[in-house]
Amino acid sequence: MPQPPRPPAVENETVELLDPKAAHDAFRARAKERHQLGKLTDEVKARGYSPHDRPEETFGIRVKARATGDVRPPSPSAAGAEAVRTIEFELVGQSASKSGAEAAVVTCVVKAGRNELVYDFLLEAPAGDFSRAREFAVQDDQVVMAHSWWSAWVGCLRRSCASACLSSLFACAGTWAAYFWCVAAACGGCVLRCAGCATCDCSWWCRWAAGCCDA
Repeated sequence: MPQPPRPPAVENETVELLDPKAAHDAFRARAKERHQLGKLTDEVKARGYSPHDRPEETFGIRVKARATGDVRPPSPSAAGAEAVRTIEFELVGQSASKSGAEAAVVTCVVKAGRNELVYDFLLEAPAGDFSRAREFAVQDDQVVMAHSWWSAWVGCLRRSCASACLSSLFACAGTWAAYFWCVAAACGGCVLRCAGCATCDCSWWCRWAAGCCDA
């Protein structure tokens, strides 16, 4: 009996840590385009934080992947039904601080063909304790608590990365930019792939490259 064709796999992948200036420029460009980012920045200020609008307090990553063949939708009627072969994930964020706490406004984008997913959110570490981080997003023009990107990212790290990486989740400190770079140094490419996994909403057009962290 003939074997069914194998689903396309990742043929090549590039993982890039954006230099601080590039990350800062990308964040400022997104802030001009995205109402949600402006809303979250206003919320940060309303909570007493001072945003660090400078390159050294901005962090960013970019992951690009190419499949061995066309990745096709599960059915012709699926959303974004055009086959894809390449995908790009990008995450940029900027730190904010106040006495006894750290915050960051973050934006993620996933693109593949004509498909695009954007998610903007606020991370808050009460008393600078990143293990107790809380996530907020804009819903119906209101800032509400969310349980999506951060929990998916941490869950992916725990499933997929080495123990040295996991210990960094509790050992790293400072602003959110310092924390992110510290975790990235301990986890390497694993932390970046998990960022892609947390950003993908398990749709067929991004799941082939990023996995499914929401399931």
